[in-house]
Amino acid sequence: MKASKKLGNRLGVLDLYSGLGGLSVGLELTGAFETIGGIDNFAPAVETFYHNHPSIRSKLLSQTLDMSELNPEAVLDDLGRRPDLVVGGPPCQGFSHAGRRLVDLIEDQRNHQVFHYFRFIRSMRPKAFIMENVSGILKTGQQRKHELIDTLVKEYEDLGYTVAWRVLNTSGFRVPQNRKRFILIGIDNVATPFSFPTPPCDDKVGLFGEPLNTVQDALGDMPTPIHADPQPYEKEPETPLQRFLRNGSDGLYNHLDTAHSPEMVERLTAQKIGTRLYPNWNHSWYRLDPARPSPAVKENHRAPFVHFGEPRATSPRECARLQSLPDRYRLIGTKTAQLIMVGNAVPALFAAHLGTAVARQVFGVAPPTPWSAEENPLTSNQQI
Repeated sequence: MKASKKLGNRLGVLDLYSGLGGLSVGLELTGAFETIGGIDNFAPAVETFYHNHPSIRSKLLSQTLDMSELNPEAVLDDLGRRPDLVVGGPPCQGFSHAGRRLVDLIEDQRNHQVFHYFRFIRSMRPKAFIMENVSGILKTGQQRKHELIDTLVKEYEDLGYTVAWRVLNTSGFRVPQNRKRFILIGIDNVATPFSFPTPPCDDKVGLFGEPLNTVQDALGDMPTPIHADPQPYEKEPETPLQRFLRNGSDGLYNHLDTAHSPEMVERLTAQKIGTRLYPNWNHSWYRLDPARPSPAVKENHRAPFVHFGEPRATSPRECARLQSLPDRYRLIGTKTAQLIMVGNAVPALFAAHLGTAVARQVFGVAPPTPWSAEENPLTSNQQI
């Protein structure tokens, strides 16, 4: 096994439970990291991940794989090197057996993918790891609040990692979407825990703060979808976020329309901003407010949201923009598969902010700024 090294002065990232690769994309945006592999069991997500990472040559990882049956040493052999950073969002399906060590629970609870994530960290021993999950993971347990997290932290500390965790709203990190995510970051063999970056955006803008990015900021330059792939841009970008999202793309891919019946068009036309078409369905068929960040993007019955200015469901590309995924990042698969992948993704700009802080604190690397301040909301008003 080769020692850990940098590829062209960039740090190697392995993305577990990668989905389409939102975490990886965000880390790459910093300029400090290079993705060396991704693992997932959803075929369209695997195809999307490797379509957008053509430089990765892996016969093993480019298949659909079940993490619970995968040997970390086989992955290391396939990579040919040890990753500097391991990231991922393992699904969490509950937790029980309070008081037992996590290493014992691995064999008993094979549905709990957080255990297999731990197994990979224990075997690969990266310098740092980032585990992402829904904020509801804090409620997982039978005996006490934070039972699962307390157990995980103890096991990682026993491995030699210093661990910190926090729940963050992605809208504070220039993402045009309110999405609360649990983030746990571990650093090997250090005394000082990771210090989470301060959100640069807020509802109440102070002297040095920034306003939240809105749905209009993300989608305002996009034409009505016509099912052309790609669909040409029809006007110039209007906001820093739009310029950022369009960087490197020759058009709008995955901007797919939805065929609504005349009756549905009539209902959507009458629907007010900020309301749900079906009151019992949370944010499915929710009409977006252009002046606010969107609610959390989800697959939501194949219609994540209703467009704020047109009587139609939002397209996969519009949902991808709300996830701050650049237009150049192509989605592979059916429209339904695209919506599922986008709904499960980590917002790229949010991951970029975390990645910048990890690069600086853990690896002593000052990420370069790949675009001007006017075009890149990652550094639009202040360094993070």
